[in-house]
Amino acid sequence: MDCDVVPAELRTSAPPAVAVVLGISGIDPLDWDACAAGHGPFLSHAHLKATEDSGLAGPATGWNPVHLMAREASGRVVGAAPLYLRDRSTDEHWPDQAWVDGYQAAGGRYFPKLVSAVPYAPVTGTRLLLREGAPPGTADALIGAMRMLAHRDGLSSIHVSFPDEADRSRFEAAGWLARHAVEYEWRNDGYRDFGDFTAALSKHRRDTLLWERRKVQASGVRFRDVPGSRVNEADVALFLDLLDDLHARRATRQPLTADFVHRLCTALGDAVTLTFAEAGGVAVGTLLAVEGDGRLYVRNWGAREEARLVHFETCYYRTIEWAIDRGLDAVDGGRGGAHKLARGFRPKLAHACHWFRHTNMHRAVAEGLSLHNAKVLTILAQEQARSPFRQPAGGIGDDRRLHGATCHATLPA
Repeated sequence: MDCDVVPAELRTSAPPAVAVVLGISGIDPLDWDACAAGHGPFLSHAHLKATEDSGLAGPATGWNPVHLMAREASGRVVGAAPLYLRDRSTDEHWPDQAWVDGYQAAGGRYFPKLVSAVPYAPVTGTRLLLREGAPPGTADALIGAMRMLAHRDGLSSIHVSFPDEADRSRFEAAGWLARHAVEYEWRNDGYRDFGDFTAALSKHRRDTLLWERRKVQASGVRFRDVPGSRVNEADVALFLDLLDDLHARRATRQPLTADFVHRLCTALGDAVTLTFAEAGGVAVGTLLAVEGDGRLYVRNWGAREEARLVHFETCYYRTIEWAIDRGLDAVDGGRGGAHKLARGFRPKLAHACHWFRHTNMHRAVAEGLSLHNAKVLTILAQEQARSPFRQPAGGIGDDRRLHGATCHATLPA
């Protein structure tokens, strides 16, 4: 079911026509993936369909799909954007309760709102999916369609979660507000093996890392990796049990379901890996990781207890080894965690972009974000100064592996 939401002034300049599609199942996978190609596994039609078909993203969880599709006059799809109508802010990873309270205190209605994101996958990536050869103005047409949809339905705001740098620039140029955060990723600087990587670390960090690995090995913990095509019901049940255990101790919500995990493994196949850390034949930790477009994504960790060293080994050291062995460019470390810095991960900026229908709200949020972003940039600089890599003889900057690297930042806890 489609409804045209393109502004008339945009149509007269002959950009692509933009329509809303209520659910990824209403979009031809070939059309969507022609726009999403090269932008990671989470933006693929198969992944979004698994999320929606399992009910993980649907009315019950407040993720109502209203995806955008841009077509040329010939009918060829040239752009797309994942978009959801939300009646709550759970599972978005960008807290906005202060905005909710302020909006409602002023007599406004904050919900529903629009969110461009990949549900339950807080991974930086493009949100304006442009097919190769898309005509100029396609990105602007998608941004304009978001605004027109919000105006048409009287929505308070639009929020774009984890756009890449190119999209952040596009939204800011259109007058949207940017919000920063600090995250961590490991980058492969052409390491030949794990030993080559550790040789680039400072002596203290290298000694600590190797000691942690030896402790885990000596404890008798062994690892079992299950590729997505071989994941069975027992594996899924065990994975979710360990996730539930961790979230129960932390009093946080664990949203994943068995149906979603099965669909995910079917959709992405061996790009998905479930890892189980076992001691004496009993699973004590688990990790769901996804590989795609030259990166390995650390997504979901679960454990019986706060086993820090097993956590580090499972989520960081083994994923780094995996990336080096496969010649991958990077390991996305997931949300937060300054402890990742000591394990060879580097800080980078992550972003969200925000648009508010009312000028006064836009102005008030802009003032708050100016202070917030300044603090985040200070944190980023401090984290960069704590680099775990060897310093050159002069003592300023990192060794050759860091020269020319672009350091980019999650909201302070």
